[in-house]
Amino acid sequence: MNKYINIGFGLMLGFCSLISCDTMDTENLEAYDEELVWSTKNNADAFVYNVYSDVIGLYTGRLAVEGRTPNACDFTGFSQNDFAAENIDRYYDAGFDKFGVLRKCNMIIEKSEASNSISEIDRQALVAEGHLLRGLVYFYQAKTMGRFVPINRVLTTEDTEAFKTPITKDVSESYQYIIEDLDAAIAGMPEESESGRMNKWTAYGFKSRVCLQAYAYTKDASYLDQAIEAADAVINSGKYSIDPDFENIFLEAGKYSSEIILGKYYLSENTTVGAIPELINVVPNVNDNNLKFEGEYVCGPQFEMKKGQTFIGWAFACPTQNLVDEYFVIDEEDGKEKRWNETSQYKNNVVNDLSNLQVGSYTYLPAEGVSILPGARKASWTVPGNEDFDETEKGKGILMAGRVTTDRNLVDILYKNRDKRMDATIVRDSVTWFEEMVTLCCNGNLWSNVSGTDANGHRTLSNYIWKKGVYPVDPFLGASNITDYHYVVLRLGEIYLNKAEALLLKGEVAKAMEAINVTHVQHGGMPEMTANSLSEAWKCYKRERRIELAWENDYYWSLLRWGKIGGDANDGKAPGDVIDDLNEPVYKIQITKDRKRFYIQQIKTYRSWNRKFSTKRYLLPIPQGQLDTRAASGIMDAQNEGW
Repeated sequence: MNKYINIGFGLMLGFCSLISCDTMDTENLEAYDEELVWSTKNNADAFVYNVYSDVIGLYTGRLAVEGRTPNACDFTGFSQNDFAAENIDRYYDAGFDKFGVLRKCNMIIEKSEASNSISEIDRQALVAEGHLLRGLVYFYQAKTMGRFVPINRVLTTEDTEAFKTPITKDVSESYQYIIEDLDAAIAGMPEESESGRMNKWTAYGFKSRVCLQAYAYTKDASYLDQAIEAADAVINSGKYSIDPDFENIFLEAGKYSSEIILGKYYLSENTTVGAIPELINVVPNVNDNNLKFEGEYVCGPQFEMKKGQTFIGWAFACPTQNLVDEYFVIDEEDGKEKRWNETSQYKNNVVNDLSNLQVGSYTYLPAEGVSILPGARKASWTVPGNEDFDETEKGKGILMAGRVTTDRNLVDILYKNRDKRMDATIVRDSVTWFEEMVTLCCNGNLWSNVSGTDANGHRTLSNYIWKKGVYPVDPFLGASNITDYHYVVLRLGEIYLNKAEALLLKGEVAKAMEAINVTHVQHGGMPEMTANSLSEAWKCYKRERRIELAWENDYYWSLLRWGKIGGDANDGKAPGDVIDDLNEPVYKIQITKDRKRFYIQQIKTYRSWNRKFSTKRYLLPIPQGQLDTRAASGIMDAQNEGW
């Protein structure tokens, strides 16, 4: 459809904002005419749109979550690096206090139900929508903390007993509340909706996601059948189809993609680049002056800057070599997909060169035709540096190195014939982006060391940059410039993978592989995968989900789920054991300017390698401050295990 709701507005009706007077949100103190709000469908819709902003925003924070995983490196110097290192305590708040937004959800349900001026069919749809919104709030709390305070009606100051509502006793009870809301939504929501607004298929899609997490944490096998049933409902509805242009799904051109089940849309009238972290905080800040040393260009090529300065973001995050490794390559000789260093093109042209790697052997050379200036070899530009060889608690500083022994180009060997989703998701060396030739080799124009430092410079640390969902902005991507934007919250590709996981958990390998291959072939452009065992199928599935949904706020939650499941889902470990992926360091690549040598090393800036996962993090703490406050009122709740 060419119409969508804009939930980035402060909302057109002032009476929609609710101000609470109590921690349990029992009253609205604003002076709006409540009767007017629920007197017409249009007025009620305005209220609902406001609630969308509160709820759907819980599912769009990929920058805040991906850095916890080995897919990404967050180099703000705090926040996610601290989280990844588990430097959090029992006072950490993962979203406990959602009473205000729950009150709004409950108002949608109760006020719509009681309205005498809204048609029966519209009342039914609004009530169902309220249930879905409330269920999504509960799900957010369940997947972070496992338990929450279930407030299923609008409270008043007279509801003294409701103030003592206990936190759900366990994860099983939490998911019962969530599924009840989702089922109520499915029963009452319309099949059609404008883009950006939820419908019956959205509810089914979320249910397929919820049921996987519910099964992992409860081991209730009935959730597997429910997940498959919900996924099939979406797939068989005929409303959505796999978009062959994977990259465009996340760009302006794909905002109405046939694959998108739910998007969160912003309009340029009130949205700036600086308001979208997934734009401003992934694009480097580099200009022509950064390419110079003592007035002469030593990095390049120079920027075209057809519309002004091209790269003026405030990069805080970048993808890692860990993620890049998961995008397989088609072997030039046998046509099979393999890891990049297992292909014939790699083995026939590259030899291991780690033993010959020396400090400074990659030290930059001047740009073509520029003589090196006295003193130009600054220590911070020595590549590799002494510190690069230093081991950390996670192992070797430099993992591997290679040297091309033929006339082949290293970039060709590493990246040609890759899964198509890599170049749709990640900017790598020697590609055109924003009408610029981007080079991420040593002395490249967006190289990690481009101005003599790899810290505090708003540049990539890995020599890769996030591309997925990075809109081109006219005239350039600067913080104060305006732009449309949309987040993809739920899409058909995920639904196929949700179905595949449930099928694997039921031991149905052939059917699972059929679902996995939908995205693998249509989005990745890769040949169909086969698996001769359940173990092989799990390996295919985990890699497929990782690259299909990279940078979509999925991988962290999937790792937790797989860890809880255990066995093939978590490297043969017992259910609930440590998750190795959340303990591993993150890596970068350095490629020489002539594209003949490379090495892969740990990223050490801001102690990025220092990642830790202990089993208590399967559920984050109920904030101890909240428990203490409730205890002072006579409400005694248990803390989560380990906190």
